[in-house]
Amino acid sequence: MKAKGRIFLLCLLLLGTGNQCKKSAGASGQLTDLTVVFVGASITENWDFDHYFSGYDFRKVIHYDWDKNQVWDQVQALHPDMVVVKECGAYFYSDGGTPLGEYESSLAALVTRIRSIGAVPVLGTTLPVDVGYGDCTQAQLDDLRAFNDWIRSFCSSQGIILMDYYERIADSEGQLPASCHDGDGLHPNQSGYDILSPIVIPALAAAN
Repeated sequence: MKAKGRIFLLCLLLLGTGNQCKKSAGASGQLTDLTVVFVGASITENWDFDHYFSGYDFRKVIHYDWDKNQVWDQVQALHPDMVVVKECGAYFYSDGGTPLGEYESSLAALVTRIRSIGAVPVLGTTLPVDVGYGDCTQAQLDDLRAFNDWIRSFCSSQGIILMDYYERIADSEGQLPASCHDGDGLHPNQSGYDILSPIVIPALAAAN
């Protein structure tokens, strides 16, 4: 009986340890416990994360060029659990003819790097521009729309969660609403960020 009792107690101990491990794993999976790195340019830099995402460990890596692979070392140094990447409309040519194939290859390569360190990639579409404001043109808008179509297809084929910023904010003509920028046709103002921000946490939760 004593031997059986010791075995019973040992089984209880092992079960308790297993449950504790499960609890710890569940807790670490909470979004607030994860380091999420947003890679972008001015729109990402101007986004007030403290205001919209208080309590989350969201970091920024800002790079003013279309090829975000150039700042990979900075991204990797933050030991991210997730990496969100978004291209800016400023890098689409006003005269058209943006080398979309190069942009696509760069983004695909960055996704491979993100996955290679065990992090989860999340991609965002490029925000629309408002044609006729600032330097924004129809040719530029056409190019970024084509790029967004590729991103949607790529995310679908690769099992990547997409933050479709474009669809969230575009008006009936597929442009950035005048009420959502301060005159340059490119950068969202407070109203613009108010519209964009609610999609972020649900998308990250789905990716997690």
